[in-house]
Amino acid sequence: MKPNIDHHKPNKKSYTIIVWGIFLIILIAQIFWLSSEVERLKTTIEQHEKNIEINNQSIDGLQNYILQEIRKKQNPKFI
Repeated sequence: MKPNIDHHKPNKKSYTIIVWGIFLIILIAQIFWLSSEVERLKTTIEQHEKNIEINNQSIDGLQNYILQEIRKKQNPKFI
């Protein structure tokens, strides 16, 4: 004699809810991943901007030095 066990058979609505749930979980995970990538890019951009500023200052210093040396060579009697 077989036991009378009523097995739950999910209907189409249950499958739809499960699929949407999985989709939302994946979407939320991607949003968190994307926000961490944006933060990483922001820090990279800040580092590059600092490097550009340092390079610009170095270039300005070298230009000033070169101009001073040129002036010294052109006008040695005034220095």
